[in-house]
Amino acid sequence: MPTTKDYLLKKYQRNAIDEYLAEELKNAEYGGVELRRTPLGDRVILRVGRVGLAIGGRGRNIHRITEALREQYDLDNPQIEVTEVENPELDARIMAFRLASSLERGRHFRRSAHGIIRRIMSIGSKGVEIKISGKITSQRARVETFRAGFVAKAGDPAERYVDIGKATALIRRGLIGIQVRIMRGDAILPDDISIEAEPTSTSMIVDTGIEEEPEIIEEVSEEVIEELEEFPDIDEELEKITDEESKKKKKKPKDEFEELEEVDKVSKSKK
Repeated sequence: MPTTKDYLLKKYQRNAIDEYLAEELKNAEYGGVELRRTPLGDRVILRVGRVGLAIGGRGRNIHRITEALREQYDLDNPQIEVTEVENPELDARIMAFRLASSLERGRHFRRSAHGIIRRIMSIGSKGVEIKISGKITSQRARVETFRAGFVAKAGDPAERYVDIGKATALIRRGLIGIQVRIMRGDAILPDDISIEAEPTSTSMIVDTGIEEEPEIIEEVSEEVIEELEEFPDIDEELEKITDEESKKKKKKPKDEFEELEEVDKVSKSKK
């Protein structure tokens, strides 16, 4: 059963191998290493951005690294496999090495940092943060921070979706430290809430199969129009007739007593 001491020694060995490979494959954009124990020996999987520089001419770099891993770090028959990173812009360690090489070539730190940020955000990252510390432009050390988007600093989102990479750049004024944090674009945050709207009720249109016949409007012939023009006073006479009828309707009907009185008067006059 492995003890705590064995576990710590294994972790120390792995970190030492990682630091050695980062220094040897710095120009090849080293992204990390994975160690696997197999019955035939130790399998070493390297993740780099430039496979050609990592292998070297006729495999010289691979042979040199294999001998160093066997002699210095006591690996049993190490078998090295080099794989290329599909999206190096999403690997924080590779981008940190790119920024370090840009500073070592004498490029201004602000221009280099903004260029790295634009490249990372163009891939679809949710956020990026770059910290450059040391004697950047003067003999007094300071820290410059560049941010874009959102980067989680604590909690489960920071552990699951944030990749952290570190590198160093040696310039004339001294050693410069670089830290890059990249938050993946597929990160799901606790405050990301999506509300689905309920389907609205739509009126149902029933097809009865019965077609409505359009109303047929008969055309008025020109002869009828000419006859109507010969009687210009027809409208006035119609208005008079309608007025008389309305007056008759307004008159109150006589009561039964009034009708009887009129009949009595007529009978008396005859006598």
